[in-house]
Amino acid sequence: MVWKKCNTMKTIHRMFRKVCLTAAAVSAAGLLTGFGTDSHTEKQQESNSVQYNFGPVSYDLANLSPMKNKLYAAWEGRIYYRQYSDEDMEEGGLWGYFSPITGAEKELMCMERDGSVMQVGVDYGCDGMYIAEGRIYSQKWKRQGTSEVSVVYSCALDGSDVKEYASDQVLDVAGSRIICSWKYDGISWIDAKDGREHVLVSKTYPNYLGATEEEVFYYQLVENEETESDDLHLYSVDYQGNEKELTTVTMQEYKDSHKGKEREYIENIAPSPLFIPSFQIVGDDLYFSVGTTNGTAHIYSGGLIYGMRKDGSRCKLLSTSYYEYFYLYDDGQSRSLYCTPRAEKYDSLPGENSVHQIRLFGKTQKGIVPWEGFVPYDEPRVYLYENPTDSIVIYPDTSGVCYVLLTVEESEELAIATKKDSRTVQQVEGIEYLEGKLFFTVTDLTYSTHYSLGWRDGYERGRSVCYCKDLVSGKIRRLYEY
Repeated sequence: MVWKKCNTMKTIHRMFRKVCLTAAAVSAAGLLTGFGTDSHTEKQQESNSVQYNFGPVSYDLANLSPMKNKLYAAWEGRIYYRQYSDEDMEEGGLWGYFSPITGAEKELMCMERDGSVMQVGVDYGCDGMYIAEGRIYSQKWKRQGTSEVSVVYSCALDGSDVKEYASDQVLDVAGSRIICSWKYDGISWIDAKDGREHVLVSKTYPNYLGATEEEVFYYQLVENEETESDDLHLYSVDYQGNEKELTTVTMQEYKDSHKGKEREYIENIAPSPLFIPSFQIVGDDLYFSVGTTNGTAHIYSGGLIYGMRKDGSRCKLLSTSYYEYFYLYDDGQSRSLYCTPRAEKYDSLPGENSVHQIRLFGKTQKGIVPWEGFVPYDEPRVYLYENPTDSIVIYPDTSGVCYVLLTVEESEELAIATKKDSRTVQQVEGIEYLEGKLFFTVTDLTYSTHYSLGWRDGYERGRSVCYCKDLVSGKIRRLYEY
């Protein structure tokens, strides 16, 4: 199964959600007390009394399904990552997003199977880092004339033997294929076996969705001369460049799906162009949502959820949707879609227990209640249980089970608190797990009028602490801070 989102038209909206819905933090004072096995078991038993409004919930992390990693990469049982410092990113930014500094040097670290860590080299990249065929693939900012550009590069596991490419950003990895954006106006891929770069799609603003080892999926907006609006065209392309148009969702189709006052609202505004915020590949099937946003906050205006075969056949509208994201249950014999259908009226908010189950085939499932889809399911979410205490949760697969990666009690031990006097004071980011380890970084935030823009809050960056939790023993340690 491949889970992937594509939302190039909602960057501001996603940054806003990041602070408002998934922020958390650690206090600036005090030393960390690690959890041993006995303490972890006791804390875990206490956690079982926590009542989430979604579930079922599990605290057993010994056999988690793998997640898509960007910041931590595993190779032959070792984990590689960048160790950041104050010199690596800007001191302030909108919504707590701090831009990387061009050319900043980072320590390239390696964690052995026993948890020991050592520096193996230096690295100048930023954002996602992947390993394929024993080499690191990432991107870095470099100065070109009077401007700064992003370039994709690969290097050895110690940071040496650097090779740069014409592509500008790594989007994904499918086996030994590195999928990239091509000069901001196309899609390319690099064969990690021989290091060769191939242009796959050369179009105006193709929006990457996801990939398998056989093909890549993307969409493009194409102007409809009759309606004078942009329609959304969904494509697949194999690695030899053979392209196929799978389906088209028109703006008129989107407008016609609205009813009553909601349709009147849509007809009287200029909505954003159509886009796909959530895209999932399950076996031979594709599922995706299509919608628009409105306002300066780019709030989702509701949309549609479709299902179809990977070859474009059997395309079917499955439901309307109030939120961007949906959850799929699949046990191999039964499959159900969970989403919040849009209300009849635009100004009607979802009520309690608004997540509905739509049976796709097999038996109807009981006892599965995912959270509302305003944040992704396949990404770790910082969940504000009781202010100011947080936990970290995720749906890593299609089993219907939500896993608690960091419990409320563990958050309390680390003094993680999201808010103070209704103000975001810290945030958790870089949450990933692999090879039995959970990583997350907690950063102190100070509200700043200098970095704010109108109603959009800006923050100064404070201390950051990177933690590592052993998912079997529950022991948590501080890796480094800056």
